[in-house]
Amino acid sequence: MIKKKNFLIFFAGLIFLSCNITFAQQNFLNRNKNDNKEQNNIAMSIFNQIESGISAGSVSEISGYLNSKTYLSLANGISGYYTSNQAFYVLEDFFNIYKVTSFHFQNIQINENLPYATGVYKYYFRGKRDSANVYISLKQTGNIWKITQITIN
Repeated sequence: MIKKKNFLIFFAGLIFLSCNITFAQQNFLNRNKNDNKEQNNIAMSIFNQIESGISAGSVSEISGYLNSKTYLSLANGISGYYTSNQAFYVLEDFFNIYKVTSFHFQNIQINENLPYATGVYKYYFRGKRDSANVYISLKQTGNIWKITQITIN
């Protein structure tokens, strides 16, 4: 009789423990989903700020998001990895030569690992209007999103 009672107590405890573990895992997954959703919202906000900065031809509006090594590939033939300071001046020169007439992202893909956006950069250069495709990717470093690549070709 005591063995049967101990077995029932043990079995009830095991079920209780199992339910608590499942509940804890569910809370962890929900917390991660909320964290991911928050990070996605932050990345979307950054893309909106980048779009605004490029539309205004203002590097200073996006310079805070430049990574310590940002890859640039520009329509004027410049390509390579640049520090954030170098990238600032390279982009500033580019925006001064290729005067933006309009810019907007056509596609923004937000995912956990590598969010990116593509769009069309319309500009004025040497008396002619032209356009270039734009690709910008972000990467999370710690809790901060940084631009890892800017392509305007």
